[in-house]
Amino acid sequence: MRVTGIPDENPTELQRKYQPMVTYLEQRLGAKVEYVPVTDYGAAVQALLAGKVDFAWLGGFTHVQARVMAGAVPLCMRDIDREFKSVFIAHRDSGIKTPADIKGKTFAFGAKSSTSGSLMPRHFLVNQFHIDPEHDLSGPPVYSGAHDATVKMVESGKVQSGALNIEVWERMLREKKVDTAAVSVIWTTPPYVDYVWTARKDVDPALRDKFKQAFLDLDASKPADVAVLELQGAKKFVPAAPADFDLLEKVARGVGLLTN
Repeated sequence: MRVTGIPDENPTELQRKYQPMVTYLEQRLGAKVEYVPVTDYGAAVQALLAGKVDFAWLGGFTHVQARVMAGAVPLCMRDIDREFKSVFIAHRDSGIKTPADIKGKTFAFGAKSSTSGSLMPRHFLVNQFHIDPEHDLSGPPVYSGAHDATVKMVESGKVQSGALNIEVWERMLREKKVDTAAVSVIWTTPPYVDYVWTARKDVDPALRDKFKQAFLDLDASKPADVAVLELQGAKKFVPAAPADFDLLEKVARGVGLLTN
């Protein structure tokens, strides 16, 4: 079986996350499991649609793209993905104290197809703060390509503000990979649904169920499962259903990021 995931962080961090998971899946499924790295978010969706991978760890928006284009099926998500959040950050010398202050300043999203680094931050800027990222900033928004890259762009002063997923921000804080004298959080968004394991439409239903159950059975009280859960940033996995992503599809259409 071949699996992939959106490249929302640098390749070294992704490899560290995926290796214990691949080993666990091989043990549970009794089959060789190959992690197939991809270059960007769109490539993760295309690999799934083209049959190059069987399962993909997608963000909420990339999952919506995959289901709209090819009927992809949601399987399971982490407990934290039912109420995921983004953080808006700003350089301490920018004068930005709230998202309303972003107007007229430089700003970075993550990847264009990122739920927590692009879609939802854009949604909140437009609908809550009445800021059009295409017209109300100091030039067009920058797309860093990954959450950790957004932090470094703001930290260095390349842009004055940006948005990323809260999980990456908190991990970078724990690991002291961000200079808190230079950059800080100015706002945390309301919760929304995000990451999900997704299967190709034509993957055998019995195999889909077996794959899903392997994640649902991960138990934080079992030492052997802890490494997989911790590297995935979860205490447990929970089932996912198509209806979970209906609101994201509506948001994506509303901000013009999904048109077909």
